[in-house]
Amino acid sequence: MSDFRFGCAAADITPPVGIHMGGYWGRRSGAIDIHDRLMAKVLVCGCGEEKIAIIAVDLVGLDADTVREIRTGATRRSGIPGAAVMICASHTHAGPLTMPFRGMGEIDTNYLQEVKNELVELVGTAVAKMRTGQLRYARPEVQIGLNRRQQRRTSAEEEQQGGVVPYAHVLRFEADDGAGVTLFSHACHPVVLGGDNHRISGDFAGAAARFVEGATGDTALFVNGACGDINPRITSGSVADVDALGRELGLAVLAGIANAKTMAVASLNYGQERVDLPLIAPPTRLRAEVEKLVLHFKAELASRGDPWARRVPFARLEWAKAMLKRAKSDRGRGQEQAFEIQVLRLGEIALLGLEGEIFARYQLDLEAECGAVVLCGFANGCIGYVPTADEYLQGGYEVDDAYKVYPSVQMISPASEQLIRDRAVGLVARVRAH
Repeated sequence: MSDFRFGCAAADITPPVGIHMGGYWGRRSGAIDIHDRLMAKVLVCGCGEEKIAIIAVDLVGLDADTVREIRTGATRRSGIPGAAVMICASHTHAGPLTMPFRGMGEIDTNYLQEVKNELVELVGTAVAKMRTGQLRYARPEVQIGLNRRQQRRTSAEEEQQGGVVPYAHVLRFEADDGAGVTLFSHACHPVVLGGDNHRISGDFAGAAARFVEGATGDTALFVNGACGDINPRITSGSVADVDALGRELGLAVLAGIANAKTMAVASLNYGQERVDLPLIAPPTRLRAEVEKLVLHFKAELASRGDPWARRVPFARLEWAKAMLKRAKSDRGRGQEQAFEIQVLRLGEIALLGLEGEIFARYQLDLEAECGAVVLCGFANGCIGYVPTADEYLQGGYEVDDAYKVYPSVQMISPASEQLIRDRAVGLVARVRAH
């Protein structure tokens, strides 16, 4: 008889109306309503003495410091090592602000502390609910997104550099008593609801999970993939569009459950590495001075208007001051960005967690190279966009501008790609070997 066990726990983490929202610059108020509840879900798996935990939250993201606190608490509560705990945000842009994005408002620290406390308790609850069972796996075809940078490409060769991830991963956990849990993954930005939306929602990811739960009667966890350059085919849409795309993804997940193959889980393992990614050198002092002056002028003009309208220009000015400071001192040269890679192995299947808004090409290539791998984006923090090296020549928001929203001051360099690929492949191999 298999020693494989699993347990699951879930809790409502819907924030209060009025909370500042994350994901978009330029919102004109905090949340004014709740469209659908945000959830936190924990899946704990065990085999022999080893245990691993996957935490899925309907949030735009968590920073590395918050992840460390949750892991520390989870270890204290359950005994599961922090390196065996993966924390994944869905990246919904219709949720509360939970990490320090510039220009999006203030983090409600009381709410964030409640979430951290809840996640720690859920890990303990999931451990207490563990029972023996089996794991089945499928990879159904589905595509609700488009590569949002595709229009920047001018040749057939460049078009091959982008792409989408035209499938979902479905891990179906079934207990000997018939109860189950579904963990599913698909790479797409949860931005069906646009920047003018002020209603709390899990976007299509939350809708898909509810659809699967309604059909199976069991808890369903959504984990995003490498969606850094993938948007849903409907953006700035309605709640009806959210439900429609959620249903489309949910139907694919149900088809996956119906056709999933049993995977032997004779052992578990985990591994974690920190990679120091090189940053692009700061601009010259003169260029940084000019940019700061321009943004200072824009901020001064904005200061005469609506306080909410001031957020973006003042956030840009804040970034420009930090960049000028680095350019003056030359401290920006040779700087690095810490980046976590994590692997959780369940028998033949490996969950590969990467800390950021990873471009789709990483997922397509790494899953093809490593086999039976599920790439999990927004895992254990979020450093910002992580493009492949060829994308830097194309420019655009993800390469040239988005890093100014994140707490970092400089963008990671194109040389980061090879480091991430090499270390990810190596870590998967090492975790599988033991």
